[in-house]
Amino acid sequence: MSAVTAAPRPLRSLERALAAAVLFYGAVVFCLPVPHNEEVAALYPWWAKRLGIGNIQLHELLFIAWAGIFGWRFLLNTTFKRGMPGRQAGLAIMYLALWCGIMSLGAPLIGLDIGRTFRLFLNAGILFAVVKWSRQDEHMPLAMLVLGFLVGTIINLVISVRYPLIVYQTLRLSGQNTPGVAMAIALHLAAWLFLRTKSHRWQMIAVFGSALFAFGCAISYSRIGWFAGGLGLAAWSYVLLVARPRERSQSRRLKRVRLVLIPLLLLVIPYGVTSPIGQEGIRWLSILAEQKAQVRGRSDSTRVAYLLGTAEIVLAHPLGVGYSGFYAAMRATSTYRSGDAAPEVSVVDANPHATFLWYTTAGGIPGAVLSLFLFVALLNTLRWGLVSTMQRTGLVLFCLVAPPFLLMGMTVPYLFNSTILIVPAAIGAGWGWRQRALAREQARATEAAGVIAAPAPLPASR
Repeated sequence: MSAVTAAPRPLRSLERALAAAVLFYGAVVFCLPVPHNEEVAALYPWWAKRLGIGNIQLHELLFIAWAGIFGWRFLLNTTFKRGMPGRQAGLAIMYLALWCGIMSLGAPLIGLDIGRTFRLFLNAGILFAVVKWSRQDEHMPLAMLVLGFLVGTIINLVISVRYPLIVYQTLRLSGQNTPGVAMAIALHLAAWLFLRTKSHRWQMIAVFGSALFAFGCAISYSRIGWFAGGLGLAAWSYVLLVARPRERSQSRRLKRVRLVLIPLLLLVIPYGVTSPIGQEGIRWLSILAEQKAQVRGRSDSTRVAYLLGTAEIVLAHPLGVGYSGFYAAMRATSTYRSGDAAPEVSVVDANPHATFLWYTTAGGIPGAVLSLFLFVALLNTLRWGLVSTMQRTGLVLFCLVAPPFLLMGMTVPYLFNSTILIVPAAIGAGWGWRQRALAREQARATEAAGVIAAPAPLPASR
């Protein structure tokens, strides 16, 4: 029996621990506070800073250790053999990494660009690994991901209070688009965990975590985070009020939880909204929204300038300028010289602040095509996994989480060179793979039982 169709085997203890650590810290990193200046950064305790060696983060080091001990053969087989869901998306990451890496060989910071290329290859390996882990252990990857987001959110909120960033007498989260958007995506993932897990303890963690995710996202001053968080709350509403799991045991379990949780929320939410603390919180969020609306025009014009600048760069360099080549290429455009674009002050940090534009400038027209193909492949992998596992409920949850990822691709540069989309897509693919393998195993067992139970044919009469 092939590995593709065989029933999934559980992870070994050490491998499971390494997998859990990779997923946990990979989520923690996203929600860690982002200091607003160097003086504040120097005051942060060690647990509020990113851990790693150089530009390689701790979860990436742990994944390299897993690959060296347990996963190297699996990764090689997956790369060169068909059969695993999500393989197409993983190969698309590799093709994008290879092309943009080649184009970066002539860029100013070749060492930094090699590191960026290596991270994309590493993320392809992480995608393959998470598909495998989710197939072998259905709930652990998602549980560790949500727990990591929760711990990172708690750290950020503690630091935000201890070293506050106050603008116009209003406290903001330590960090905007990165931790704020991550907390919004965590709202979606917590709803998935609440629906899928069999453990009441993890369901309570999902509920508690979602309350903190919603609060952190609300004070993040990020329009992307607010949009994604609003759809995350919609996902929770659907799970609590409408969703009908396919498995009877899961459906009964969800009904029991609803009998307790929904009346409790109906009591707590009205009281919280009308209480003095709730009224103060609403006023707080209203002020943040008003402040964001006042600077919206400048922010939008800057994004339009990046789009126009990218078009000029591609017209001048159809094959791309590499990652660190963006600085000089952007400054040479008429859009930049007109003063409409944001000032580029460092070749290290310069980027167009959008994932699709980032790989378009780095890899030119081929980079644009590959990045769009990769995005579609990742979303299709996620859709297939959720629908295969949860049918109509999975389709609704996918439709709620897909728009934030699209918006992220157009407004932040880290959609592909991080795990924010790759890991959820891999978890969905692992669920679908597990469901397919179990269904085939059950069909074989039913067929074998039918053969055994069938009566022997009567001898022919003479």
